[in-house]
Amino acid sequence: MNEHLRATPLSEVDPITFEVIKHRLWQINDEQSIAIRTISSSPIVVEGNDFNVGLFTDDGQLTTAGIGSLVHVGTMGDALRSIMKGAGRIREGDMFLTNDPFLGALHQNDVVIASPLFHEGRIVLWVGNVLHHPDVGGIDEGSFCINARNLYQDPPRYFFKIVDQGELVPELEHTFVTNSRLPDMVALDLRAQIGAIHVVKRRLAALLDERGTATVQAVMRQSLDLSERQLRDRIRLLPEGSWTGEAWMDGDRVGSERLHRVVVRLTKEGETLHFDFTGSSPQVDAAVNCTYHATVAGAAVPIYTFVCQGEIDWNDGVKRCLKVTAPAGTVVNATFPAPVSICTIGFRWLVTVAASQAVARMLDASAGFRDRVCSSWSVSANCNNLFGVTAGGKRVGALLSDHRAGGAAGRSFADGFSHCGQTTSFASSMGNVEGTEWKLPLLYVYRRQLPDSGGPGRWRGGLTAAAAVTPFGVRELVLNSTNTAGTEPSNAHGIDGGYPGAGSQVRVLRGTDVWAKLKAGRIPLEDADFGGTVEHLPSKASGKLSANDVLVFFAPGGGGFGDPLDREPERVADDVARGWVSVARSEQNYGVAISSDGRADAAQTQALREAIRRARKERPILPWERDDRYAQPPAARDEPWRVGENVELAPGGAGVLRCRRCGATLSGPTGRVTAALRPLREAGPWMALRHGGDGPNFVLEEIACAGCATLVSVREVRRDGGHA
Repeated sequence: MNEHLRATPLSEVDPITFEVIKHRLWQINDEQSIAIRTISSSPIVVEGNDFNVGLFTDDGQLTTAGIGSLVHVGTMGDALRSIMKGAGRIREGDMFLTNDPFLGALHQNDVVIASPLFHEGRIVLWVGNVLHHPDVGGIDEGSFCINARNLYQDPPRYFFKIVDQGELVPELEHTFVTNSRLPDMVALDLRAQIGAIHVVKRRLAALLDERGTATVQAVMRQSLDLSERQLRDRIRLLPEGSWTGEAWMDGDRVGSERLHRVVVRLTKEGETLHFDFTGSSPQVDAAVNCTYHATVAGAAVPIYTFVCQGEIDWNDGVKRCLKVTAPAGTVVNATFPAPVSICTIGFRWLVTVAASQAVARMLDASAGFRDRVCSSWSVSANCNNLFGVTAGGKRVGALLSDHRAGGAAGRSFADGFSHCGQTTSFASSMGNVEGTEWKLPLLYVYRRQLPDSGGPGRWRGGLTAAAAVTPFGVRELVLNSTNTAGTEPSNAHGIDGGYPGAGSQVRVLRGTDVWAKLKAGRIPLEDADFGGTVEHLPSKASGKLSANDVLVFFAPGGGGFGDPLDREPERVADDVARGWVSVARSEQNYGVAISSDGRADAAQTQALREAIRRARKERPILPWERDDRYAQPPAARDEPWRVGENVELAPGGAGVLRCRRCGATLSGPTGRVTAALRPLREAGPWMALRHGGDGPNFVLEEIACAGCATLVSVREVRRDGGHA
């Protein structure tokens, strides 16, 4: 890690003063967020909250972060330290701008503004913010350059002083703003960032006058040390071993449907957690590549979310406890001049997906933190940029926010959250339908929940929602569809025998009768109701939406937790009654028969479940080894150690796994399981729609105990067993 992130000696500030000033810094930093939302007119900022704010030590360590985009927590400090290293003269009143991903920005849309705060003639701290601008140039509208083949077809990269000793540099503002297709909106967002820094610097100057520079700086350093100490204490409580995670991208740019893999092994190394991405695919000639800065930030997301939660402050002290290995020249550490404008929703997103799966498996083997297991959460950003020209001749465009309506995985004690937002941005939200229609020439036909989109399990995954929009008042709109992944494998991992959730997918209904239906007072919901033809899009696509076309898209669901046959029939019946699970899927996936009065039929349910278990037992019996590695805790060396819902580590230290339900040996020389490879549609009706639910490259691998037929693992795997 960067030398600036080394531990500093614990400062001598009494606990009460420390908490008072720390919370004062939080409050001051929050004023940046308020100012940005007040000034900006960009939907992704005002409603989506795709920005973040921070306060930094004089050497560039993030001490106080906002509640916006969590991945910015991991990169703002990197960008600031690049600014400090590359800047010429740094003077009072200066503000620096960069959007260069190779200097620490996530991608070119994420523009960083940073300014030093001088007090009594010297820099005592830095103030910064980062905001997603709706368009900063490049080959494609919206600047997610899905047609770029190299960095020079990406948006421009900037690094300059935008405010010089308190004076805005108009020539540089002009250059930055006029490279955008939406100059008015970008200009206002830039002013929002600058204005927010002015507000906070005034508040901080007053705090320094009141409390003294030495005390405030000591509190900031102590905040870093405290987070580091608290996280190391927590890591010591986690089990020994290593755990794996993976995610696949099914298409990297327009015209390419190549498959690429992100793979990680998470190992506990003393008081450090080591994420090793060795084995991930080579970098590509597409803008989905990820820089090393972004990979570190993406790997840290499940640590902030599930390990730290709200108990350990999110700052650069946390990064001191993490080690990230990402080989250069791969999709997780692309080297110059690789295009990277889609980094944040490209391979950075899949870094978080793979890391979250590994962290969930680690917590699943933990005695004290098993209630934090969540194997998937909004695993794809189904981002659709729509641009057009209004009847009045004004160019407009924006990124729709409906991709935030996805689901989270089931937990060890409850179902997953539906329409759950994103762990990468806790303040993220879907834009208001009426507000979006006011700003863009389009009409929402519907935004609705998708039944059967949560992965089946003992605890069901959360549901996703679909949106359907059509051009309104214009002849056509430009569509740039940037879906992280999901048209074949969903990556919406289940755990402990839970099935994956729905895949993130996009389709266009061409030449429909939508306006005739609406004029007749009928709102079409199913594709057949619209008329026209269905065009399923690959994960990266660009084109036009004509007046009678309808864009339909949905984010992924959440994966299930545990064997679906262990779910109480009453819960399944309730899911059916609420429209969350269909009658057909209650029988197929849960083995629950619903009677005419809506209740679970006990006798028929027992028969269905017995039949499913018999079918599992009749499958081929094979040896089985997990990729994860477990170590028996010293205090439990002579006792079994629970490492999953229905799997335990047998005593003796040999690393053999056995079934917690019946005691049968699952792994090792004498271990056996039953195995089957089945079409993806067995997980649910929203899988691989382009391929009729049966993808050409991936299948479901179901592993069950040979003794009692309990499902212990369900994964999406390559048909050919490959990893490339």
